[in-house]
Amino acid sequence: MDTSVIIIGAGLTGLLTAYRLQELGFDVKVLEARDRIGGRIHTLQSGNAKVEMGATWFNDSHFHLLDVVEEFKVPYFEQFMTGTSYFQTFSNVPPQEIAVPNDSPSYRFKNGTIDLLNSISTKLLPNTIFLNEEVNEVNVSENSAEVKTVARTLNTDIVITTLPPAALIDQITFSPQLPNELVSLAEQTHTWMQDSIKVALTYKKPFWRTQGKSGTIFSNVGPLSEFYDQSNLEIESFALVGFASGSCARFTKEQRIEKIEAQLKLVFGDDALNYVSYHETAWYNEEFTKSHRQADNLFPHQNGGHALYQEPLYDNKLFISGAETSKHHSGYMEGAIFAAESVVAKLKGLHITQS
Repeated sequence: MDTSVIIIGAGLTGLLTAYRLQELGFDVKVLEARDRIGGRIHTLQSGNAKVEMGATWFNDSHFHLLDVVEEFKVPYFEQFMTGTSYFQTFSNVPPQEIAVPNDSPSYRFKNGTIDLLNSISTKLLPNTIFLNEEVNEVNVSENSAEVKTVARTLNTDIVITTLPPAALIDQITFSPQLPNELVSLAEQTHTWMQDSIKVALTYKKPFWRTQGKSGTIFSNVGPLSEFYDQSNLEIESFALVGFASGSCARFTKEQRIEKIEAQLKLVFGDDALNYVSYHETAWYNEEFTKSHRQADNLFPHQNGGHALYQEPLYDNKLFISGAETSKHHSGYMEGAIFAAESVVAKLKGLHITQS
């Protein structure tokens, strides 16, 4: 009888883990609390434009990701950075024109980052992924594990969680309880993007390109701290996308829009105000990403890839995985893939030992 595995979370780690384990003969189910796959990968269709409200860019140092992109034949292209970029140092100093060197290009997926997830999920067996299945309890006994969702109770041999550690301890009750050392560590582990506000504006025309500008803004002042061209490869849909600074959290959405418009007008002129749509995702408001138990003032990637996350629990019945647990590029898509490959290697080794 095949070893059964329940994976909590249908993000990049969860889906790739599911595919790899199915290929090894495991019986796999993926439970996802959201009504979509992807987790912090979230490609939004806005008119004819696709804008990324979550993970977007990768580069040549992300070689595990590049291997998977090649394996699943997911098309990608180089981020547009041609033309004048801008950097604002202080509020009393106008944005300065800068040239951004292109010696280490970033890439985006041609059909949106979600294309990578879709390419993996279509390889999974039918009835593998279950959406709107929020897990709230995991009970481990001597011979098996029990996973309770809002709708049902499932029994399995092995549980793999891919949630950010802080979200894991916030959202799921374990019996026996998780080790105190692990709980404390999870509270002190930074969830990548939890404190981010992603902003996207779509346009009928790429006015910035006409002006000889790249669409890139770096600012110490804000409200936008980083902003980039997110037009598609075919140059048929046009957008500017990036991050609002964390200080924007104290404003209402309407106040943020007002401040963003003022900043864009300062850099690009009135053309920037003629946008078709405005979108934002405040990840600290995302129910299944945020954690009330994450400590304040953590630095980015704090405790990411910690050694404690590498150890299975409850006699190899619970494995903690996900981007934050990766020893390599913690928090990023690259880390999510490294985490998947790592947990699969552990289970493969366990499988061989028991055979």
